[in-house]
Amino acid sequence: MGVYFETYGTFIKTIVKAIENINEECIFNFDSSGMHIKISDVYKYKMLELKIDKDDLKEYHCDNPIELGIVIDRIKDVTKTLKAKDTITFNYESGGNNLILKAGGLSRSVKLIDINMIGKVPSLVGAEKELSDGYQTTIKTNPLKTFLRAASNAISFDVSTDEDYLHLTSESDEGLIEINWEESPISPRGYRSTTNYSVVETTKATSTMGDSANIRGCEGGVWEIKWGLGNHSYIRAMVAPRV
Repeated sequence: MGVYFETYGTFIKTIVKAIENINEECIFNFDSSGMHIKISDVYKYKMLELKIDKDDLKEYHCDNPIELGIVIDRIKDVTKTLKAKDTITFNYESGGNNLILKAGGLSRSVKLIDINMIGKVPSLVGAEKELSDGYQTTIKTNPLKTFLRAASNAISFDVSTDEDYLHLTSESDEGLIEINWEESPISPRGYRSTTNYSVVETTKATSTMGDSANIRGCEGGVWEIKWGLGNHSYIRAMVAPRV
């Protein structure tokens, strides 16, 4: 057989937007639990992981684990006109070279690419170890979105935890921009760090960020922002520090 799933317009458009802000090519991994995508940009400044649980899809079937090489613009050509409640189906027959998309009575065959031609995502073992020894917190994301917009003309910003909560600052042409989350203390308290990140890379990595996010970070290491998608799925962004 292969893999088949059906989902709604809003859901798939969120997935497509998240991916296209990182890279134009990626690998869709399917198994009995759902879909898993891990993608990084060419220069490895940012990485995105999407775990789409089958229970967040309208319908899902997968006989055996499958990896499909995707050019995301080929998917976007079909999904960009979908409305929120429109549905779209994806069907792949084992051994084939195309993914069949159907929406609004139209069917389109999307040519797949060789997964060996797609750049590999770097190992995150070292980053995971650093993050496990760092800090974490949960924040409301509207202030972060506002901060990134306000700092859009700046090159970078600092993330510090000197007061037991996240404090973001950036120097722009208009002056100092800063924001903090005093209501969301970090854990463990007393962890002190200040690390600089790119505004552009962070903005791209968090393009589909939800209303709240789990944050992890460490001195001089990657910054992780993770938010929910649907009831059981999530997107995790990791941004490397500027050096």
